[in-house]
Amino acid sequence: MDNIRVTVGGLMSVDGKIAPADRVGRKFSRFMTGRHQRMLHTIRSKVDAIVVGVNTVITDNPSLTVREVKGKNPLRVVLDSNARTPLESKILGREASTVIAVTKHAPEGRVELLRRKVEVLVLGGSQRVDLKELLGELKKRGIHSVLVEGGGEARWGFFKEGLVDELFVWVVPYIWGGRDAPTLVDGEGFLQEADAIPLKLKSTKVVDKTLILSFRVNGNHV
Repeated sequence: MDNIRVTVGGLMSVDGKIAPADRVGRKFSRFMTGRHQRMLHTIRSKVDAIVVGVNTVITDNPSLTVREVKGKNPLRVVLDSNARTPLESKILGREASTVIAVTKHAPEGRVELLRRKVEVLVLGGSQRVDLKELLGELKKRGIHSVLVEGGGEARWGFFKEGLVDELFVWVVPYIWGGRDAPTLVDGEGFLQEADAIPLKLKSTKVVDKTLILSFRVNGNHV
């Protein structure tokens, strides 16, 4: 999307998992040092909006604010096709603005309850939020940079639509295992080698035993 830079980022185990198979305790807070937290919050402070999927909200209940460093809180955007965001979620708090993106298939009652707390946008007539339409709406609001922070389905959606400009991956020195454990990028995935998205490595470094990788996405996929 012209004029909007989309960065996808996340932390994973060496085997590519972002949580154990049962999803319990999916936060990686035990693996993140204070330095890691400050790095993440610095990244947040430099973007105009953070996007997460509703499963991340339900499972982790994140605030998605800037607390560990000085800086502004970005707009928080939840991809929530069926308006499942719990009404007690931290992301609905007043410390930062929030937009819930739903589809026309979302239950009207749930949409109205969410609208009493935050702004709700109806985007897309299918079962999933139209991401291109979402970026168009954000662009109208003066948003120039977006961080897709989680989870695996949300990241996949942006990659599938060819909307990603940059990727960063933090690899912690652990193995989760589990065929059903969520990965950094989930979704249905590409089936043909020709469809795989090429990346160009920009930088590597190690911070408190965590490998920090930064990539540029080579071209527009679609």
